Amino acid sequence: MTHCKPKSACTDASSAHANAVHASAFTLIELVIVVAVLTILMMLAVPSYRQYVLRVQRGEAVNMLLQAAICQERVYARSGDYDTGSCLVNNTQDHYQLSYQPANTQGQNFVAIARPLGAQKADRCGSLLLDQSGNRNIDAAGASVTKCWNGR
Repeated sequence: MTHCKPKSACTDASSAHANAVHASAFTLIELVIVVAVLTILMMLAVPSYRQYVLRVQRGEAVNMLLQAAICQERVYARSGDYDTGSCLVNNTQDHYQLSYQPANTQGQNFVAIARPLGAQKADRCGSLLLDQSGNRNIDAAGASVTKCWNGR
């Protein structure tokens, strides 16, 4: 039990302790402001991150198409024809599926197509196409071929 000779000494000490406790705590308004700021940051960051992920995975599809074209050129150098029944590049990611037009034939031309799968279907570029002459294309209207092929 504390004995204070002057009554004001006890009051000053207890109010200083109360002020110290109050100064170290967050108010509800401060917490609401922090949550609001974090929400705004997340609203800006998440869509940008999703677009970044789609672009990175599209880069993997470009790599897959270029590998398929190199393989087709090797087949052409050996036999004088492209063979769309061969050169199915192993895709380590499940974001795109490789196919050829015309399918399973030998001839003087081919188009390798990387079709988006799953969440990658949200990509604005759609399918990526590469033919035997190296012409690059996409099947989405309104998107830039250069941007979709990452400048390659």
